[in-house]
This record gives sequence, C-alpha cells and structure tokens, in this order.
Amino acid sequence: MNTKRYTDLFRAEARDRLAEMNTSLLAIERGEGIERVAELFRAVHTVKGMSAAMGYTSVRDVSHALEALLELMRRQAIAMTEVVIDVLFEAVDALEAAIIAVSADETAATDVAAIVARLERIAAQTPEAELDLAEMQTMEWPAMQVSATTFAVQQKAVATPVASPPTAKAEKLAVSQRSALSPFPSAGSVEKTQRSIRVDAERLDTLMTLIGELVIARGRLQEVARKAANPAFSEAVLHASKLIGSLQTEITTARMVPVGQAFERFERLVRDTANSLGKKVVFEILGSDIEVDKSVLDEIGEPVMHLLRNSLDHGVETPQERRAAGKPPIARLTLSATRERSSVVIRVSDDGRGVNVASVLERARHSGLVDADWAPAGDSEILALIARPGFSTTARVTEISGRGVGLDVVATKVRSLGGAMEMSTDAGAGTEIRLELPMTLAIIHAVLARSNDEIYALPITHVVETLMVSPDMVRFEDGQEILEIRGVSMPAVRLRDRLGHPPRNDSGGHAVVLDLPDGRMTLVVDEFLGQQEIVVKQFDAARGMPKMFNGATILTNGSPALILDAQGIA
Repeated sequence: MNTKRYTDLFRAEARDRLAEMNTSLLAIERGEGIERVAELFRAVHTVKGMSAAMGYTSVRDVSHALEALLELMRRQAIAMTEVVIDVLFEAVDALEAAIIAVSADETAATDVAAIVARLERIAAQTPEAELDLAEMQTMEWPAMQVSATTFAVQQKAVATPVASPPTAKAEKLAVSQRSALSPFPSAGSVEKTQRSIRVDAERLDTLMTLIGELVIARGRLQEVARKAANPAFSEAVLHASKLIGSLQTEITTARMVPVGQAFERFERLVRDTANSLGKKVVFEILGSDIEVDKSVLDEIGEPVMHLLRNSLDHGVETPQERRAAGKPPIARLTLSATRERSSVVIRVSDDGRGVNVASVLERARHSGLVDADWAPAGDSEILALIARPGFSTTARVTEISGRGVGLDVVATKVRSLGGAMEMSTDAGAGTEIRLELPMTLAIIHAVLARSNDEIYALPITHVVETLMVSPDMVRFEDGQEILEIRGVSMPAVRLRDRLGHPPRNDSGGHAVVLDLPDGRMTLVVDEFLGQQEIVVKQFDAARGMPKMFNGATILTNGSPALILDAQGIA
C-alpha cells in the first residue's frame, strides 16, 4: 500500500487521539476512576493500529508497550501510583514526538528504546505480568487488524470523491469495527458518520478568500444597480446578493470550531508548569462549546498560553504561602469563553496573590517607563503599564517568565487581531485578564468614515454610537478636547490630528463613541458614510508608520481603504 497519500490523514487522526490521551491521563491523575484507563487504552490502541498500517515502527513500538502496561492497569494488576502516572505522561510525550517525526519524514528513525524499556520494566513488576507481556508481544490481536482495516477504509473514503454504496456485509463489518474501537462513533450513528468528511484547512481558507472577493463584487454590483435604475437588473442583483449572503453564512459556519479544541491542550501545560513551580492548582475550563472562526482559534493559542503561565508564575502562591494567608493550599485557575455581541471574550482568572499596584508603579518609574512625577488617573492606567514592552516585576529569569515579554506579547497579538485586553485585580484575592476578540478575522462589519478626502473603515467591535458634533458640545481641559454627550464628559480625539491632516475651519463634524478597556472616548471625523461588510486584507505597515491600522480593505467603488485600530488611535 502506498502510504504517502495517507500521511495527512494519519497526522490529523493521531492528533485527535493524542488529545484524548492527555485528557484521560489528567483525569487519571485526578483519580476519576478505572474507566479513564480504558479510554486511554482505546486511544493508544487506535494509534497502534494506524501506525502498524502505515509502517511507522517507532510509533507502533511505543504504543504497543504503552498498551501492554495499560491492559494490566485496566485489570487492576498494577496500582496507579504517582511514579506510574509520570511514566505514562513521558510515554505519551515520546509517542507524540515519534508521530511528529514520521509525519515530517516517513524514513525518520526515532529512538524509543529507553521509554519502551521503562514501560516494560513497570509491567514486569507484577507476578502475572511476565506471562501476559510475553503473550501480548507474540499473539495476533484481532482488534489490531480491525484498527488497521478501519484506518484503510477511512483513508479510501477520504481519498475517493464518490464512493459506491456499501454492501450490507461491509456496513456490518464497519459497525463492528467502530464498536471495538470506541473512539469511533457507535452503531447508532453510522449514517451521521458517513455524512462527515475531513477537509483540509487550506481549502476552507481558499473558500473564505473567494467569498470575500464575492462580497466585494456584490457591493460593486449593488452600487451599479442603484445608478442604472433598471428594475430587472436591480432584481437580478438583489437575488444574487441574497445567494452570496447565504453562501457566506454557510462557509463562515463551516469554519466555526469550538474553543475547546484549543483549550483542552492547556490542561497538560498547566499541570506540568504547576508541578515545576511546586504549586497545586485546580484548572477549570468553561465555555468550551463556544464557537469561533478557525482563523481566530489558530491565533489565540499563544496569547492564552502566556496568560496561563503568567498566572501560575506570578499570581498563584505555593501551598505554604496560601496556608499562611489563610487560603486553601490548592489554588484555582479558570479559563473561560463567552459570547458578547459580535465578539468572543476569553478570561483567565486565578485566586492568587493579585497585583500590587503600588509595586507596579514603583517598578515602572525605576525602569524609566514613566516619569517620576507621573500621576495616574486610576489603577487601570497603572495596570496597563504591565503590558508595556520590557516591563517585569520578576527580578530573576526562569524558564517560565522574567524577561519582560509575556503580557506585551499578548497585548500586541490581541491588538493585531482587532481585539482588546483588560486587566482587573484584587490584592490578595486574585487577578483576571479579559481578552475581547472578533468572531472572525476575514469579513467584518465596519463604519466608513471620511477624513479630509480619504475614507477609512472602523470595525464596529468597540463602537457604541455615532452622533453629530455641535460647537456647544466642545470644551477643553488642560489642553485636552472634551465632548459633553448627554451630561457625560468624554475625551475626544480628532482623526485629522492623528493622520496629520490640516484642521477643519470649525469644531463640528461627526463623532463615534468607542468603548475601550481604559474607558469610553470619542473619535471625531469629518463625516460617516454608513456601514458595510468589509473584507480584511493584511498588509505590512511601512517603517515608522503610526500603529493606527490593522489591515486594509477594498470599497464598493474598487478603491482601497485602511482599517483603523481603535486602541491604536486612543
């Protein structure tokens, strides 16, 4: 069998099974019961069958030795001690390394002898293990053949665009195979399984790019139809617009994936980091079923990882410190996702020591980030200093933190995605960091604004309202322009000033109220031209260009427009 064509399928399936292994191992470590050992066994068994079918000997050898040990554990012939669980974690890591190696190069030889030997030594510690292990190494496992057959069947199903209807005998065999390998769906969901296929992510990206171009073309068609004043043409354009809208919805929905796919892998990260720091933590994930565009999910992994490591290193105390502070020795760390309007909000919170605001201010002054006489308006301004490049409250450098990156990396990434970051803390009680991100990065709603003779797009993520500016609304305090809106004073920023355009002859214009992490502010432009869906196109800013833009788009008339970054303007 030519296995090269099936490498991508093997990699995708193995990645899913590795995620199951880590989830099961963490549950075993928490003492959730022997059924978790069975789940781990089945995931390892599936990888063993797939690797045997592909001829990946290193993956097969590790999974075989791991499977043998798990079979003894499943029969409770070996106790689940801390040492055994640590070896299981090492074995899964070795299995992942072997899978990565052969996925990149099928001829790669990964040395797995050491971990295989450790697994076999532990298995041989029981009186019945020597016989069981010898039998398991020499016997032909029927289930292993089923695994290989199932994998080959899946490969053929994915590789063949149109398959002939399965015979009753073949369908019955497929059902029995799925029953033997419980990671696959049960017999009652055969029909549903046959309706699902794996699609390469690049194809979805291509479809999204094409629908983006269609959205631009739709806008231009609608503009032409308005000018043509031809009822038949207008009706055809309207119908085409509805079809394009439906197509856009379907493609966007197809790209939506639960955030749990990214969150689950952090359980292992938290476990290993906490152990290395000598801390005890209960990690809780909430809102795993909240769906976001795959492009967003791919981008949020690194920021969330930094936040979790930061909480564990800076926020969470050791058991001894928590006891001295009158707290439970085991800390709580929570990662959650919620939907708010057209955004997804991700929160990382802990019940640790919190942030000493006075210490942050002192450190910022000492490092020269702010002037010695700088007087912040509130704690939020001080906390914002933590996200400045180079800022760190840690005096020593470790593998976890202490180089002044962390939150700076997070803030930069979140802003590049058109989102916002906000921190709140309670000294001695904990810290929460809130990330607000768009649901998708490809097509967004935006307000079009004109400044001088140029048009800019402002994403509506932070937009509260738009209004006309009259002279009686404007006043100045210490050189700062203020707008009085229904009795509420808000700082004002004129887009003309930020862009270096000549000022208007009057103080009028249009204003948009923006809800930002540091509070509400107003952006004053010459006029607003309405709202529309825009296709976000990334661009490399010129050197020295102000950080006020996070992309570009094409307007309905075919001309380009820059997309404004609300936080960058503020």
